[in-house]
Amino acid sequence: MRIDIEVPEGLNPDLAALGWLVGRWEGTGNGTDHEGNDFHFEQRIEFSHNGEDYLYYASQTFALDDEGNPSSSLGMESGFWRPRSDASVEVVVSSSHGWTEVLVGDIKVIQISLRSDAVVRSASAAVSHTAGQRLYGKVEGDLMYAIDRATEDHELRPWMWARLRKM
Repeated sequence: MRIDIEVPEGLNPDLAALGWLVGRWEGTGNGTDHEGNDFHFEQRIEFSHNGEDYLYYASQTFALDDEGNPSSSLGMESGFWRPRSDASVEVVVSSSHGWTEVLVGDIKVIQISLRSDAVVRSASAAVSHTAGQRLYGKVEGDLMYAIDRATEDHELRPWMWARLRKM
């Protein structure tokens, strides 16, 4: 089996394990909110680099109307992904919903698994997010992911999952 791993030009060698993420990804996904309501969304994610030893991450999601068109913003995230020499990774993500999460995990070629190390919420946070886990992978050239989330009201459970194409 051949695994296609991209290493973008100018990428810091310390980021080689995450090189396949670099670029813009777009697609649709599904989710279940903290009250148990299902929703569909469109998402745009960009991973970029500036020569330092981290990737910059920015994500924006939009609710889809009955015709499948983006209708309103569901939120934004931004953060930094920093791989370690032992194939682990540290990720810091801040959400427009009023929380910041530190995740730690493992890189296995084209699969990355993450789990919360810490979550900090602002007093006005939209949801009482307390913990999470994420799985990212490259499947048939696409970025697929699943995010599970726990809140003060429920245990860890599926929250969002999507398949995004590289643009």
